[in-house]
Amino acid sequence: MRGVPMKNKRGFVFIETIITVVVLSTSLLYLYSSYSNIIHNEEARLYYDDPAYIYRTNYVRKFLESYTNIEEIKTYALTNSYIVTIGPLFDNMFNEIMSLNNMQASMENMFNNFNINQMLLVDSAMLNECSVNSEDEKCVSSTSNLSYNMNNYLRTLNSTDYEYYLVVEYSEYLSDGLIRKCIPGENEGCTMYYVSLGL
Repeated sequence: MRGVPMKNKRGFVFIETIITVVVLSTSLLYLYSSYSNIIHNEEARLYYDDPAYIYRTNYVRKFLESYTNIEEIKTYALTNSYIVTIGPLFDNMFNEIMSLNNMQASMENMFNNFNINQMLLVDSAMLNECSVNSEDEKCVSSTSNLSYNMNNYLRTLNSTDYEYYLVVEYSEYLSDGLIRKCIPGENEGCTMYYVSLGL
């Protein structure tokens, strides 16, 4: 009695091996790509976030929380934009009592002594909303007036641990052996540093 001929199992094993290699290779490429993006973002953050400026920014944050109307500004200033530039001359930055205590002059001194070029209040909703739909009108209006470097820095932000972020741009250059405040594009050797802290 003749038996039923056995099928060639070597062809099946070969196909399984090819499929396994393709799946593993694709997974490894995906992991490598994700890892590369994470490393690139962290390198960008390390380039921007100098520890010395983090201490300065923490002092600025404490000043804003203690001596300005920052809570009121959060509610009315961010209706049409995710970002607002704030400073000593911003409308309603100080209430009447704060003005009598000369908080505006204190903030102006802080801007000059810390070499602050600009300061932004950022709604962290932008980090999610604009990454999904960057053509949204509110997203476009939020970043259209910002410098190239500031836009690049904002792209490195991805944490939404806080509802709002304070982003400070410092600008400095070395003149006569002293570090001085400078205006980007006007003073030769002017360097910008960026720091963000949750509010």
